[in-house]
Amino acid sequence: MKIGIVGPTGAGKSLVFSSLTGIDLSQQSVRSETLGVVQVPDTRLDKLSAMYNPKKTTPAEITFVDLGSATSSAQKLSALTGALSDADALAVVVGGFNSERPVDGLESFLLDLVLADLSVVENRLERIAQDLQRGKKESQAEEPLMRRLQETLAGGGRVDGMQFTPEEQKALRGYQFATLKPAVVVANVAEEQLGNGVSEALRLAAVEHGLGAIELCAPLEVEISQLPPDDRVAFLGEYGLEDAARDRFVRTAYDLTSLISFFTVGPDEVRAWSIRRGTLAPAAAGKIHSDIERGFIRAEVVAYDDLMEAGSHQECRSRGKVRLEGKTYEVRDGDVIDFRFAV
Repeated sequence: MKIGIVGPTGAGKSLVFSSLTGIDLSQQSVRSETLGVVQVPDTRLDKLSAMYNPKKTTPAEITFVDLGSATSSAQKLSALTGALSDADALAVVVGGFNSERPVDGLESFLLDLVLADLSVVENRLERIAQDLQRGKKESQAEEPLMRRLQETLAGGGRVDGMQFTPEEQKALRGYQFATLKPAVVVANVAEEQLGNGVSEALRLAAVEHGLGAIELCAPLEVEISQLPPDDRVAFLGEYGLEDAARDRFVRTAYDLTSLISFFTVGPDEVRAWSIRRGTLAPAAAGKIHSDIERGFIRAEVVAYDDLMEAGSHQECRSRGKVRLEGKTYEVRDGDVIDFRFAV
């Protein structure tokens, strides 16, 4: 999963990116986008690794993208649309140093996203009209959907607030609308404000747009990330925090994008895999390798909690906790799976 770090100019996007990834952007004077890969913390993976003692333990990963100046409101809408197209979700950073300006910055940037989507829709409507003039009617079926999108966006609404048929959802996939992407507001607060929660004004503004909000102090989090693990725990405790911003944010990102984790286990590797909630077993197998998806026969599944209670796969079998699931099975969070396949 790729999360784009975006927001109004001066909100501290680069510091937030550094606090999440450990990558220092202060020495980079000119850049377009920078990627940082973060491992997803999961105590279940740790316990499975202790149980199987594998040669290798591999967590799931999230990629954060700092989009640089391309997301400034001063840029053209086409540049904004292009910069956001590759992101699965957005983290909208706003300065949380008082209760008024962050709200203005958030509203302004969210309006930029709406206008960027509106520009895409209007361009598409122009092409549909041109096709009709040339006698090409293939794209005409899209026009009612584009008109509906145009009306909503022109009124300041977001695409994610609309209802769509399955056919319309399929048609939307190729457009990567910014206001259709899951998003969370990140309040970059001053150190003395940390622990007070997101300001009420900012929280209400986020809720009005259907978004969640979290707080962090980016400069402090960068400092924490550079400490040894033992010192880090004590430092966090001084601020009343149980864990670092990166861990809190990753958990929020998982909820935000409806991600869940399943596990594969064995003597060579214990690994966590991220999939969307509702993913069927063959598609989950495809996360491991396309050959497994193509030759999928069935999945041997045991729930994580059952495995921990029983203490071993063999004991789970004797208790009847191991299930054989077919192609229509929706993988659940915490499933430990062994895929059977033939190529």
